[in-house]
Amino acid sequence: MKSRAPREPPVLLAPAGSRAAVTALLAAGADALYVGEKGWSRGGRGAGLSPGEIREAAKECRRRGAPLAVALNTIPGSSEVSGFLAVVDRLAGDGVSAVILSDPGIIRRVRREFPALPITASVGLSTVNPSEACFYRDLGADTIVLPTALSPGEIPAIKAESGLRVEVFVRCRPEILLQGKCALSGYAREGSPPPERPGIAGAGTPSSAKRGGRCFLACRSLPLAREAHSIEEELPRWIAAGVDTFKVEGRELPLPKILAIVSGVRARLDAALAGAP
Repeated sequence: MKSRAPREPPVLLAPAGSRAAVTALLAAGADALYVGEKGWSRGGRGAGLSPGEIREAAKECRRRGAPLAVALNTIPGSSEVSGFLAVVDRLAGDGVSAVILSDPGIIRRVRREFPALPITASVGLSTVNPSEACFYRDLGADTIVLPTALSPGEIPAIKAESGLRVEVFVRCRPEILLQGKCALSGYAREGSPPPERPGIAGAGTPSSAKRGGRCFLACRSLPLAREAHSIEEELPRWIAAGVDTFKVEGRELPLPKILAIVSGVRARLDAALAGAP
């Protein structure tokens, strides 16, 4: 009987909200990084890295042997699809490791146009069971980011049936509903489109973090718990379940804060791996 090949240790994926954060987070122990493309990632106007910054970040990550994913997790309008695909083409040429997408149609289109580019299905798709994971696999996803509503016991079936790599949040901001399903930002209105997206409908149209990228965080005015969601104390269970990547949220956080978080998670993950069978 052949012995089963040892599973690769899970990856610690950290958020870089600036070019400086890329260098600092790699030094703090991140195995891989993700950044947002300015104008095309959630976080709104001013969030994300410029094309030049992403190009330089990709070079540094390749030099350091660390994958770099780019979040393009807003949804382009019909008049923006060609521009969106041009952005993906540029990123592929810059050598990024993956793109993070949050629309089924866009996943299918990007897979067709860029067959060699790895695709991560964003948490914004709110995948909660094996059938949904298989759906996104068939569209072209290689990795799925699962919402915090799932437990470790649900991971093995999703992996076994879909064959996808699985990411979970080791630490993130809590959401009022299932991650990716919040509609509160739709009750606010955005005044003008991001400069990187002149084709998007702007003034007078309902705003949505999934379309324009800006979240108004209306939930902060509600009497809800503010503590971060964290599974740091439960890492052995999640490792045993087969999680491939532990993701930290926080591209918007000040650099000293996110460095402290990532360093702490690195220490806990190493301790859990040392004790894992």
